[in-house]
Order: sequence, then C-alpha cells, then structure tokens
Amino acid sequence: MKRFLLTLFVMLAFVSVFSFSIVDDLGRVVEIDKAPERVIIAAPVFTDYLVRLGVSDRIVGVTEYDPFDAEKIGLSTPLNIEKIVSMEPDIVFVAGGYQGPEVYKLEKFGLTAVSLNPTNLESIFRTMNIIAAIFNQSEKGQQLVEAAQEKMLNISRDKAYKIPIEERKTVFYAMISGNEVKDLWTCGQGSFLNEVISMAGGVNIAGNYSGANGWLPISVEFVAAKNPDAILVPYYYEGNAEVSERVIMGFSPWSQINAVKNQEIYGINGDKSNHANFNLIDLMEEIYIKLYGDN
Repeated sequence: MKRFLLTLFVMLAFVSVFSFSIVDDLGRVVEIDKAPERVIIAAPVFTDYLVRLGVSDRIVGVTEYDPFDAEKIGLSTPLNIEKIVSMEPDIVFVAGGYQGPEVYKLEKFGLTAVSLNPTNLESIFRTMNIIAAIFNQSEKGQQLVEAAQEKMLNISRDKAYKIPIEERKTVFYAMISGNEVKDLWTCGQGSFLNEVISMAGGVNIAGNYSGANGWLPISVEFVAAKNPDAILVPYYYEGNAEVSERVIMGFSPWSQINAVKNQEIYGINGDKSNHANFNLIDLMEEIYIKLYGDN
C-alpha cells in the first residue's frame, strides 16, 4: 500500500511539474498540460524552431508555403479550420498580426492554439524559450539561445563593431516582384532584417523609415538617389541567386549606382531573410562576409 501511494505521489508530482501556463503574444493565457505529440504549424516561421529542438517529427501539418515534408493544411489565412480539426492536433502554432483572428476560430473547436509574433532578435530568443518549454525541452532551448547569442556577438561585437563608421557600407534590401524590378519593398526601422543588416556592419538606406512591422514600399528613384554600396536581393529557388543578381545588374535606372558599378549585388536566401527565426543569425554572418570578407 505504501509503495502504491509513493508511486501515485511521484506520478502526480510529475504531472503537476509539467503542467503550466504561458501568455502568448495576443495576451492570452494558454494552459499546457502535456508535451504535444501532434503539431500543426500554421505559419512557416515556426518550423525551424521545432527542427532545432529535435521535435520536428511531431509536425503533422504545415501550410502550402512551408517546404517541410508534412501534410498540407492549405493557406496561412484564412485557415482551413475543418481540415485542422480533422487532424486532431494537440497544438497549433499561429503567427501574430495577420493570423491573429484565426486563433479565436480554432478556440471555438476546443483546439489549443498559441500565437507568437517574433519581430526582432530578442523576441526570437524569447520565442525559442517558450516553444522549448511547451515541448519540455527548456534546457535544450536555452542552450540553443546561448549558442546563437554567442555567434551573434562574435559577428556584431568582435567583427562589425571594429569597422569605423565612415567605412561601413550602405545597403539596400531589394524585394523585387518575380524577375522584374517593380513593386519594390524593403526593410526599414522596426524590422528584424534591418537589425540584422546593422549588426552585420551595414547601414540600411531605408533604416530611418518604417511601415507595417517595419516593411515598406520604396521607389526606384529613392534607391538611385541614396546610391547604396551594396544591394541584397532575395531568391526562393535553388540556383536562382544568380538570376536575381542579374535582374538588378541589368536594371538600367540603377546602372550608375555604386553597388552595380562595383558588382556588389548579392543574392540571399529569401526563406532565411523573410522569417524571424534562428536562420537570421546565420544570415547575419553571411551578410557580414559578403560585405567585408571572411576576417
């Protein structure tokens, strides 16, 4: 009898230790009573967090925009609620901002949904700690955070910091439309990519301007007038970096820009630059090397 009671006590203690609440980025209190076994990722930004934690085998559904090999649930918004319910997930990860209203739809069907909205490097680390805790992987999550912070400091403090202000290159991030320079968007103040460029030693020509979540449309004339030393252009298909670079190089209104004349046009992986996850730390290092070499 005593042995039974002791075993029962240990089991209850374990359950009570893991059961906890979090406050997500919509200000909702979400109860977590077990580590999820069936996970739906409703925004591609979160997939990398689970991969790095070693729990990606629990992902059973992703959106059409996510290259991860799992069943597709459709668009990011509006979510196919019927499809998601039929897959019986333990948890659904939803992005803040544009996906916020979807959370309340999921709640109506009794699903556990967590809305997280990483928008800068600090919130990326916070997001990792939250997701790690949800999967009972807090120690590993903190190790990943500390390693990423160390790498970030190695780039920003030990390398980029040593470049004199007057020698830092001005940079333009060119989100072009397909393989044409039109409908230009870029990163500005308040965007995670502006922070990455700055910490890599670059000076974003749109860094004093902002828009929704730090992203804004920009004119061809503005870029020409600012005459950036380097242009970063995202690509989204393997082997397409050179194609994107040639589009910028061949755009006649920018033929006299320093970046074009000196051939400092650099294709960067759009899946890294568009999502606020740990890939940004790798991208920071890549941008630093492209701008200043590997030293």
